[in-house]
Amino acid sequence: MKNNSEKSTVNAAQFAAYPTLSQLNVVMNKQEYLKMFWTDQRREMENVIDFKSNLLLPPNRIKKIMKTDKDVRMIAAESPVLLAKACELFIQELTLRSWLNAQENHRRILKKDDVTDVIMQTDSLDFLVDDATHDGSTPSVVPFNVDGGSNGQNGNNLDH
Repeated sequence: MKNNSEKSTVNAAQFAAYPTLSQLNVVMNKQEYLKMFWTDQRREMENVIDFKSNLLLPPNRIKKIMKTDKDVRMIAAESPVLLAKACELFIQELTLRSWLNAQENHRRILKKDDVTDVIMQTDSLDFLVDDATHDGSTPSVVPFNVDGGSNGQNGNNLDH
């Protein structure tokens, strides 16, 4: 018995040397997560052979959106592809930051408030803040609709 007791004590000590997943989450701060995200993205982009086929957003749809501007006459073939990748990275980083905010608030469900909080806290996302309030109230985030997508506006239908 003494031998088994010693083994379990050694195993417990070895296990204590490795942090649990929840301990890692506490230790690893937001900046470390973001640094890891961008390192992974850079590595992934460096290893891609056919950049266009690995996109999550369709470049053709982005090209249609670009053509809705009457001042746009010609669009280089690379432009919609690069813009699709830039939008994809923007969405992924905003989602990661929002997820970290939800975890910080001890939730596992992402809410609109998490996205709003991240936008208000992050200097590089200032362009999403509507500071056109004339009544002296605090600026708000540009409204967006999470459920639908049309945002209740009658815009151009880009499917045709």
